[in-house]
Amino acid sequence: MHVQIEAVSRALRDARGTGLTLKQLAGQLHLDHAARQPLRRALHQLLGEGHATFDGHRYRFKPAAQPAAHGERRTTERTARQPRALPAAMVEAQRQRKEPEAKPRGGGRFTTGILHLKPEGYGFVSPLLGGSGRQDDVFVPPRRNRGALDGDVVRVSVSRGRDGRFAGEVVEVVERRRQLVLGVYRAQAKATWVEPHDRAFSDPIPVPRDPRVKDGELVKVRLQRDGGGPLHGEIVAHLGPRGDPRFEILATAYAEGFSDEFDPATVLAAEGVPDHVRPEDAPGRRDLRALPLVTIDGEDARDFDDAVHASRVGSGFRLVVAIADVAHYVKPGGALDREALKRATSVYFPSMVLPMLPERLSNGICSLNPDVDRLCMVCDLALDGEGRPVDAEIYEAVMRSHARLTYTKVAAALDGGPDSDVRPLVGDLRVAHELARKLTARRRERGSIDFDLPEAKVVLAEDGTVAGIVRRPRNEAHRLVEEFMLAANEAVARFFDARGLPTVYRIHDQPDEEKLDAFAQLARLHGFELPENPSPGELNELLEKLQGTPQQKALNALLLRAMMQAQYSPDNIGHFGLAAPTYLHFTSPIRRYPDLMVHRLLKEHWARGGSPMRQREREEQETYLAGVAAQCSERERAAMKAERDIDAYFAALFMVDKVGEEYEAVVGGVADFGIFCELKDVYVEGLVPKEELGEAVELDEEHHRLRVGKTGRSWGVGDELRVRVVESDPVRRRITLEPASAPRSGSWLTPGDIGSQAPTSPRRKPRPRDQRAAPPAGRPPPRGSPPGRPARRKRRRGGGR
Repeated sequence: MHVQIEAVSRALRDARGTGLTLKQLAGQLHLDHAARQPLRRALHQLLGEGHATFDGHRYRFKPAAQPAAHGERRTTERTARQPRALPAAMVEAQRQRKEPEAKPRGGGRFTTGILHLKPEGYGFVSPLLGGSGRQDDVFVPPRRNRGALDGDVVRVSVSRGRDGRFAGEVVEVVERRRQLVLGVYRAQAKATWVEPHDRAFSDPIPVPRDPRVKDGELVKVRLQRDGGGPLHGEIVAHLGPRGDPRFEILATAYAEGFSDEFDPATVLAAEGVPDHVRPEDAPGRRDLRALPLVTIDGEDARDFDDAVHASRVGSGFRLVVAIADVAHYVKPGGALDREALKRATSVYFPSMVLPMLPERLSNGICSLNPDVDRLCMVCDLALDGEGRPVDAEIYEAVMRSHARLTYTKVAAALDGGPDSDVRPLVGDLRVAHELARKLTARRRERGSIDFDLPEAKVVLAEDGTVAGIVRRPRNEAHRLVEEFMLAANEAVARFFDARGLPTVYRIHDQPDEEKLDAFAQLARLHGFELPENPSPGELNELLEKLQGTPQQKALNALLLRAMMQAQYSPDNIGHFGLAAPTYLHFTSPIRRYPDLMVHRLLKEHWARGGSPMRQREREEQETYLAGVAAQCSERERAAMKAERDIDAYFAALFMVDKVGEEYEAVVGGVADFGIFCELKDVYVEGLVPKEELGEAVELDEEHHRLRVGKTGRSWGVGDELRVRVVESDPVRRRITLEPASAPRSGSWLTPGDIGSQAPTSPRRKPRPRDQRAAPPAGRPPPRGSPPGRPARRKRRRGGGR
């Protein structure tokens, strides 16, 4: 269904500044409920083009900006000055914001996105900017990629073919995203080449002969393209024989455009950064070195970008959240900034991290290490006795962390068993714990959604093999830190919003209506009701009812998939999952570029003395921030994809020597080709192909079950069974299972029985987890597959929603 943008714009213009809610707009345009999603897409495009504004409740028409008055000058020092080499996502966002989408000759349209090539020669382009809706991938037939490689950012001309289907042809390679590749070195006679490990490469890569490398060994290759000539490469590292899991990690990272090395200019810039706070850095900053700020992180953490302190003040509380002042050292437009923007995020794997910033900064001067002076940005909150914010100050300071605490030590101290080094801080920690509980209560009171999905953690042995896959610990210390980070992020967002300052918000649109309907239908089949157009609070009430039931994990995951992707944007539409009218990321500038950008924007505001920006300068700023937001959103999705892929690799690697073993399992999802099962106490997922379930197996889409012929047997979410491991393939990230015993938990029910069954007795109550308002990790469901498949994602600490 299509909604005319012109009609939406006209309706907003006719409102004459009073604005219209989504419901009022739909009523004026005579749109039914099914047209709400297309209407949101039209509104998002108007917001992106700067023709409308949104205050979290009403949309308003934004008139075209007037030219700057004669003689008006730009400021000579601008924090958000654009770097010379802009990432493709930024270029595309700025182009779309400035000009309407051009159309190719003969109709159709142009789309810019990431090319995903298949070994057979064809591919798909995933649009970089899908707006609030979700654009379908564009099919690219064989020999229509114009030399672009898998992972490159391309511009395609989309048109309808003779068969009536839409297809695209690459007209421009916007950005060569793929720079490195891993493969097997081959040398025969005078010919030398590398067989790429990545199956997206269908042809070998010619390389010069390297006497250090033997035929059959693994190498790292830097790709080279001389003008329009054929692809070739240069060997830059010798990786030795096969078998090292690090090889798979790097191959996956390279495929998504990430790297384990920094270019010489970035390394040189990092070496020029001081390794200590100099006397000339401190003037003008508040001195918080006497305040007992502490960092709380995991045992294996090496970079500490937040420190906290909570205390009682009268009948209320004071919460100080100090964040590493990365913006002081990473100047806009420099080599460090260009590389940080290109990466936009750190990427976390079980055995290694690909940082956004070089180690000299991320683990050195920018890390809030204990007992050393550090520069910081501070959110200083005053809260009443129930944890409601009363006032907030944001300022620059110099601090000294009084202790490097871990989640385990803090949780033990709160339980009454503090270590000797934590004992002097127990009083402050108990106050912090009390405040964190009140903050949690306030969030739930307003309707913030708290998903409860246990997460898997890959435990590696010293030799890199998988020692085990366990449930990732989550205790009161984790919740304490996360609540404080959320409170700081919201406070800083309110600071920008109240002053009308441009910034990069973290937005989360309302759920996809079709997927939410599918979730509601499945929930009703299991005896849980959900009202039409549920609020975040009503969704949270349902999640609380699900706790302890066999269906909990699958329904939690399905609801997550119904959620729209959280993303970054200069246009504030609020955060649905948090039930927050305004929200951004401020607390992790070492590993997230949006946080660094927010710090810069604060400094720019203070440098102007709090005076408002000129109109033209503001528009330029907003256009630039739209590009930053697009780049960071795209790189975040790429990082999540890489992390999911490696989690799946290690899961399959862990199960290789367990072929033939049997496990208790729970059905987490159904599809027309089989059932997905979560193995209890192992935290891995496998597929039971429908051929293993019997003959004439068909999908009952209405009840979300697979039915086995006329036997009366069926399989659905929450059913328990015993399975046997048939095959585990780390290369394809696939674990294949088969039933090892008769079905249990209602698998023999007839269709009429479904929905009348009360939830089974609860098992061990899972611990709650933070909700990140993004589709869950785990491999994405196949095209057209029904809902119900569970998924997992890596945990990110500190307000990462």
